[in-house]
Amino acid sequence: MIIQYHLGTGEDQLQAVRALIRGWGFRVQPNPGEAGGSPEASIQVDNVFGNVNDAHRREVAAFDCVKSVIPIEGVPQNLSLIRRGMHHSVSIPLPGGKGEVTIGGGKPLVVMAGVCAVDAAYTLPSHQMAKRAGANINRGGAFKPRTSPYDFQGLKEDGLKVLTDARAEVGLPVVSEILDVRDIDLFMKYDIDVLQTGTRNAQNFELLIEVGRTGKPVLYKRGFSNSIDESLKAANYIMEQGNDKLIFCLRGVKGIGHSFRNQGDLDEIISLSQTIDRPIVYDVSHSTGRKSGVARAGAMAAAGGADGVLLDVHISPAHALVDGFQAIDVEEDLARMIKVWRQLHTIGRALN
Repeated sequence: MIIQYHLGTGEDQLQAVRALIRGWGFRVQPNPGEAGGSPEASIQVDNVFGNVNDAHRREVAAFDCVKSVIPIEGVPQNLSLIRRGMHHSVSIPLPGGKGEVTIGGGKPLVVMAGVCAVDAAYTLPSHQMAKRAGANINRGGAFKPRTSPYDFQGLKEDGLKVLTDARAEVGLPVVSEILDVRDIDLFMKYDIDVLQTGTRNAQNFELLIEVGRTGKPVLYKRGFSNSIDESLKAANYIMEQGNDKLIFCLRGVKGIGHSFRNQGDLDEIISLSQTIDRPIVYDVSHSTGRKSGVARAGAMAAAGGADGVLLDVHISPAHALVDGFQAIDVEEDLARMIKVWRQLHTIGRALN
């Protein structure tokens, strides 16, 4: 809930209300504002985090100093656009301290492009191609969660080394998926810029907690069978660790009778952009599963309000270790896509 106090409420009165709330085991985040240009005319607002119910709200509203109590239903308060009042951005440092990439908060569309699975021969040239075409961040999977135990599982630590060696050459930050809490130290050793939690770990709460505690930017992917409500609550495990560098990623869901690899959830971009303050990314490769579907899916995502697009690229898809059939392999095609996506992103923002 959000508590707004009357003008001129004293510190003793504020502390009395907060003591009651903390006694329930909830967290209080004071959020002072100004109402008239002088300290005497300040507006005091408290954000309350916890399992708040109607009885709690009624008890707080009974204080004379309380002007209003606003319930926040559905969207966790840590992610709520209503609570923050503006869209939040996440900044990711460039290698060598040469600036940063900022996603969300009204910034230009960010493109995350790279190999689905890191390989020794093609990762560097594929990531160089992505940068030349206009990508801001390289993606690359060193650990690959696969449906069958007989499928390729990734190069693991060797893959992280290939990925970070390529980062040093290309000069872009990297995002890579972490599968297990036991690998967090390894990801910290290689200083992976953005930690991705994949769809299969969308409700692995222990992993989400530990990833949140790293303080690193986190790309949280919606589970392919999870509702938006379930996904937001799970993503909030990251935020509850004091990590506000959360990026929310949609990637399609399991459906019935659809034509692509997954059923696209592009409409959720519009809904989420109106309810959460987090940057939103759409994975055009894993939602469509086809190289031929990537360009238009990216166009819809960009125009619909996504802050970023995630996709697979590979200069030689026939040699890709995973998902080569959905990877973009022609630099000119990728550059044209990115240019159009960014134009549509600007147009879409004008419609808000």
